[in-house]
Amino acid sequence: MKDTDVSDAGRPDGRRSSRETLRLRAATRALRLHLDELPVVFHYDGAGDQFLAEAAFPFARQRYDCAESMIGAGFGGAVLGSLARSLFVDGLRWLWIGQAPKSRRICLLGSMLEERNRICLALERYDASCPILPRWFAPLVGVTDLTGSSKTWLQAPALPHETDLLNIFLTGDHPATAGSNDLLSAAQRMLNIAGLRGAVMILSHAGHGNLLGLQSCLTENGAVGHDLRPDHEALYMHMAAVGVTLTLFGVSAAVPESWPAEVEHEEFLRQTLRLTEEVVASATVVHGLGPSQATQPAGKASKIQSAPPALLRPQVILDHSEILPDVNKADRVIAAAEKYYDYVQSFAIDPWQAGEPVKLANILTYAGANSSLTAVMSTYDREGSAVIAVFAARMLLEEAARFHWMIDGKSEDEIKQRFQQFFEDYRARRKKVVGLFTGSGMASASKLLELPAHVEIKTPHEQISKGRKPLPSIEEMLLGLGSPFPEPGWLNIAYSLLSQVAHSTPIGNLHMTSYRDGTLRSNDITPEMLGLTLDAACLGSAYLISISELFLSQGDEDVRERGRELHRLAYDVHNEARMLHGLD
Repeated sequence: MKDTDVSDAGRPDGRRSSRETLRLRAATRALRLHLDELPVVFHYDGAGDQFLAEAAFPFARQRYDCAESMIGAGFGGAVLGSLARSLFVDGLRWLWIGQAPKSRRICLLGSMLEERNRICLALERYDASCPILPRWFAPLVGVTDLTGSSKTWLQAPALPHETDLLNIFLTGDHPATAGSNDLLSAAQRMLNIAGLRGAVMILSHAGHGNLLGLQSCLTENGAVGHDLRPDHEALYMHMAAVGVTLTLFGVSAAVPESWPAEVEHEEFLRQTLRLTEEVVASATVVHGLGPSQATQPAGKASKIQSAPPALLRPQVILDHSEILPDVNKADRVIAAAEKYYDYVQSFAIDPWQAGEPVKLANILTYAGANSSLTAVMSTYDREGSAVIAVFAARMLLEEAARFHWMIDGKSEDEIKQRFQQFFEDYRARRKKVVGLFTGSGMASASKLLELPAHVEIKTPHEQISKGRKPLPSIEEMLLGLGSPFPEPGWLNIAYSLLSQVAHSTPIGNLHMTSYRDGTLRSNDITPEMLGLTLDAACLGSAYLISISELFLSQGDEDVRERGRELHRLAYDVHNEARMLHGLD
């Protein structure tokens, strides 16, 4: 029997939901169950772009399943937003491919070479090494040709980047559609939101694990940093549902030969469209962002590359003899990570114990880090859910780099200046988001970014210095976080590899797939990606938990000692993981 129960009963977050939210959850569950009924066809010996296209929908469907399963989980609320952002970008990508599949499907090959080359350039730039690089570039053995050495690969252009895809969508700069692509056009209209650019920025905040993203987990009556606000849940699931639907429609247009013969094509897609429209209608009632009444402002789209980058590194092209077998095991990394997590769970700070006002950033950092770590450790070994762990680990690593930049090894005056710079960046981002909404959407956007009534902020949201300095790039901050390691730049490479999954690139999709004993599983994580995920999650959370605990306890010496032990245990994880993922 299908699991259609979407009531509050049994939900770990313990909160009661409104009738409107329960209607939305019923709609998101109905779409999930419908999509799960579609069998998947793979051509193991087909062309590389055919196989990569066939793998796209199962991976998108799995991320949608994971997002829906996290509703009311009581942890990792911001991770749901990160999954939704990934699905939204997927939808734009497959909308673009599906509108002209004969000429655009091959861009999957060009993008894979571009990502490989970007990783090679990063290894050079940061003076890092990775002796098992072929495993990262071609993790599947025995499926299609992933060497990248054929003329077809080398002549393939890359897909447009995310910002270009959004600009193309908003300007309507795409060919007319016909036939079954009428459904694709109908699906894309469900992204007609007043201020789509602003909505995308809200998803982006969650995806990058920053303070604005963590505020989506600041509820009226739930655990700080763990649960998800109903309006954000609605926006996230709105975008996720349309994203996975656009991906299905685009993939079905790009590889029609892969549609399962036992399923009536037109009927299944029309039912998908009806169920997605119900998600959109239900979500709009909750988040309040109605349809746009005016043309969206369009940025200037970057020119789409017609060939892989000129500085193509030789390591990008593999020989068949260079492809490494899938024989690694993550057992030792898992054991070390579980020991680390046991220690984290053995104590907790009560931030209100001293009776002093608690700074929002400190409590969100502490609670958010614990919440994201729980998301990693609760899903990495669960069939079909490991992708959640990758998203959460990337968020932890990025936020740890920001906090390290703010406080590590600096004078008191410099720390004060950097904190001011950090919070002014937060306020500027918030102001920019609201400014990207139009008409009635501005009021709804302001409401989305409001804090709960019981949260007091002494500093006004709008206080921004003239000529303020933007934050350094994440690359620069990751270098600082990696400074104690033998190869400081390894964290930059780790972030890039985790981002392959978060951005659902062809490389990322393949690392969430396994092929063993003649069976392909589209929801398995490779040992290398699992080792990197646990490594990044432990290192990132150790830094965030230890420093936020120190702030919340006013520098208590016992807390300081616990922080040292956290770092020691996290480094034990790294020592095991570096033998698996090949970095540092």
